[in-house]
Amino acid sequence: MTADRQLSEDQMRKWRADGFLVLRDVFCSEEMQTLLAETERLLAECRDLIDPSNLRCRFMAHVATGEKVFEVFDPVNDISPVCARFTSDPRLLGLVEAILGEPACLFKEKLIFKPPGAMGYSLHQDIPRYWKGFPRTFLTVLVPIDSATEENGCTEVFSGYHHDFLQPAGWPDQYMLPEDTVDPARRLKLLLEPGDVAIFHGMTPHRSDPNRSAGLRRAFYMSYNSRSDGGDQRAEHYREFQERMRTHLTSQSHDNVYFR
Repeated sequence: MTADRQLSEDQMRKWRADGFLVLRDVFCSEEMQTLLAETERLLAECRDLIDPSNLRCRFMAHVATGEKVFEVFDPVNDISPVCARFTSDPRLLGLVEAILGEPACLFKEKLIFKPPGAMGYSLHQDIPRYWKGFPRTFLTVLVPIDSATEENGCTEVFSGYHHDFLQPAGWPDQYMLPEDTVDPARRLKLLLEPGDVAIFHGMTPHRSDPNRSAGLRRAFYMSYNSRSDGGDQRAEHYREFQERMRTHLTSQSHDNVYFR
C-alpha cells in the first residue's frame, strides 16, 4: 500500500538518529471526529467489559487518592470496527513500511483513555529483554484523539537510545527503568493535536506524567513488526500476554480472571 505522503530522506535520517518521528496533519478533522465518537460509544456501550478481572482492561492508580481508575482497552479491534480500520489505514501502513523497508504486520493495539488524575508510566522500553522471541523491529504509532499536552501527561521520548536494551543484562526481568538511565537533555515531549501522528521505535525509552487536567487524554496506540521478523504474531502475542497478565493478577489476589 502507498502512503499519501512519503517520508523524506531527512525524516529517515531523523528516524535512524533519534528513534522517533512526529508527523503533522496525517488525518483530517472528520476522521478524528469519527475516532473520538467511537471512544465515547465504547465507554457507553461496553461498560460491562470494564472490570479489573477482565484481561482486556487495565486500570491505573489515581495520583491523589490511589483509587484504581479504568485506563485501557487492550486489544480493542475486535470490539471496534473504527479502530480496526485505523490499524489498516494505507497512510499509516505506508509510513510504517517506509521505515521498516518491507511489509508490516499488526502486532497489537490499545486504546488509552487516561482519565483525569490517572498516573503516568515510568521510564521504559517497549521491547522487553526477558520476552524471548519478541520482534526487534517492533515500533508504535501514536494517534492522539485529544490534544496531548504537558498538563494531561503527554508521552515523552528520549532520542538516540533505540539501538539496544537499557535494562541491565543481570536484571532480565526489569522493565521499568531508573529515571537517571537517560539524559534529560534528550527528552522530547510529544505535544500533539488530533490528526498528528508520532512513531517511535520499540527500544526508544519513553515515559509520561499524570493527567493533571480536567479531561481525558485519549490516544490510540498501534504497534507493528516487519513481516520478515516473525510475520503475523498478533494472535500468538495476545495469548502469551494474557497468560502473563493472568499470572500477575492472580498473584495480586484477583479472583476469576477472564477475557471478554
